[in-house]
Amino acid sequence: MKVCLVVCLGLAHLASASIFKRHHERPMQALNLPLTYIDPTSYKYGQLLDQQQQQLQYQRQKTQFEDKSQERKYLDRNSQEVKESRYNEYLNPETAEISSHEADEQIRVNIVEYQRPLESQIWNQHSALPISSYLIQEPQLYQISSEEQMKHQPLRSSEEQMKHFQLQQRSSEEQMKKYQSQRSSEEQMNLFQTQLRSKDQVKPYQKKRSDDQKYYPAVYGDNVEWSGIRMAVGPHSPITEQKDIERIFADAYNTVKDFTEEEKKTFHQMYMTAAENEDTHLNVTQLLQKNQYVVEEHTIKTDDGYILTLFRIPPKQKTRDVQKRPVVFLMHGLLGSADDWVLSGPGVGLAYLLADANYDVWMGNARGNKYSRRHVSKHPAQPDFWQFSNDEIALHDLPAMIDYALNTTHQEKMYYIGFSEGTTTFFALASSRPVYNDKIIMMYALSPMVYMSHTRSPLLKMIAPNSPFYERLHQILGHSEFKPTQEVIQTVGGDMLTKKFGCKHVASNVNMVMSGMVDNYDPKIMPMIASHLPAGASTRQIKQYGQAVATTFRRYDYGPAINMKVYGSEQPPKYQMSAVRVPVMLYFSTEDWLAQPADVEQLRSELPNVDAYQVPQFSHLDFQFSKNAPEAVYQRLIASIEKNQEQKQYQL
Repeated sequence: MKVCLVVCLGLAHLASASIFKRHHERPMQALNLPLTYIDPTSYKYGQLLDQQQQQLQYQRQKTQFEDKSQERKYLDRNSQEVKESRYNEYLNPETAEISSHEADEQIRVNIVEYQRPLESQIWNQHSALPISSYLIQEPQLYQISSEEQMKHQPLRSSEEQMKHFQLQQRSSEEQMKKYQSQRSSEEQMNLFQTQLRSKDQVKPYQKKRSDDQKYYPAVYGDNVEWSGIRMAVGPHSPITEQKDIERIFADAYNTVKDFTEEEKKTFHQMYMTAAENEDTHLNVTQLLQKNQYVVEEHTIKTDDGYILTLFRIPPKQKTRDVQKRPVVFLMHGLLGSADDWVLSGPGVGLAYLLADANYDVWMGNARGNKYSRRHVSKHPAQPDFWQFSNDEIALHDLPAMIDYALNTTHQEKMYYIGFSEGTTTFFALASSRPVYNDKIIMMYALSPMVYMSHTRSPLLKMIAPNSPFYERLHQILGHSEFKPTQEVIQTVGGDMLTKKFGCKHVASNVNMVMSGMVDNYDPKIMPMIASHLPAGASTRQIKQYGQAVATTFRRYDYGPAINMKVYGSEQPPKYQMSAVRVPVMLYFSTEDWLAQPADVEQLRSELPNVDAYQVPQFSHLDFQFSKNAPEAVYQRLIASIEKNQEQKQYQL
């Protein structure tokens, strides 16, 4: 009897120690691991470390909730109650917004995945979609043991943890045996031939592989090449012939300048020489101070808890007449920051030119970029920090920054200059909150990204919901910060730029791959762009532009079920451009990948008070970084502001 009592007490002690270890050591690991993903050069990095105790408490509470939720759903995962309660767990009825730690789309997708067989989660060659030829190589999953996989696993939500836990239970030997049992390449070819109706359809898959290419069974087929761009082609691939590749890349490919081999070599040498310039490592404050400009840093908090940083270049000449020093607010583009307005240097950058004209210059930063990566309770290393789209930037960030700038300068109105995403968010705000139409004197839209049906960007074409690549890209890009792998970057346009320019630094930068190169460039600006861009954004922002390619300019699409709970309809509401009462000036170009003339013309036809100017031979990034931008755009823009000011003074 005593022996049994001792044994029971010992087991109870071990169980309590295990529970303590799981609930107290695990949160510390969860806290320390994500900090390694934070860019050490990000703004006020040290302040994140000071919040360690607060984050530890938050992680402990979160871990306890996830463990209970995971256990409940694993034991009763097929019950109807679990399926119906999944949406309620991720919906905050008080704010009518999604507050999920997971992606919005996975909320509904995972309900079905709980009932799928385990084999389909490991390697389902009938449902997976390839994006590039690298996907047909031997899966790395079968070369890494389950323990090594666990070491490299990022922090995951409870549902994802359960899937990977089940996956890791299969030993590496079982995985290797399953992989070796796959059909040989000859058997696959025979299967393809019996499934296809015509023998002509088999020809692309019979293309002979080069001798230097390591051979593995082709899950999706063989490679097909168009203008140096190679992609996997097969019955399980969305690519069936060269024309499919051409449809994705031809518009972008034909607008990129062709370099000779000598020019490629010269370009690479100029790039490497310019990269040694110290300016490539300076932030906006350091760049302005180095060039003898006064700069102020202002920190504000949005109504939903994000902490943003604004930069101000105050007027050089002091005067009592506020009308002589109007406020000009600059809003950066997609994946950009306030840096972008000063990278070109004095005499070229728009912020410098406006400051030289004695305007009160303010530069905003949207949530998620390197200057706005803080929140009162969320951490940028956690997925919930990144659950925002352009809608949240438009309806929370812009109002906070505009109001703060006006209150600080004691003015009632300002001029607004937006580039790329800075135009998207402004039009969303002005159409949704009419009061802000009265706070803007005039809005200048550089490369307005509103309607996107005619986009040339391969990335946005491929991530559109009606694209055959959407599901695979949706899975690879994840649901947190937009940080695509180099394989994805090469697939969606990097290989094309490599062929054109021969410089890996250019071809590996997602901004240039998505938006196109700077055509009218100064060699020193290229490494400046590559070192400051991308500055940070959420994956949901990129997906929203992909949704615009497939549909129109509307709020973020969560899917029919969640849309009903958030918007009250299965389709997200459209932004009505007829509600934008602010005078607008549009600047666009035929060579722009992201803001095509046909889309700009649609926007122009819907705005009630608008004018437009077509800039000749400008790429998307030229609007901010071209050496010809002052003459082609900025001088005209500043002259418009001055004319408007003269008219206001005359009326007074």
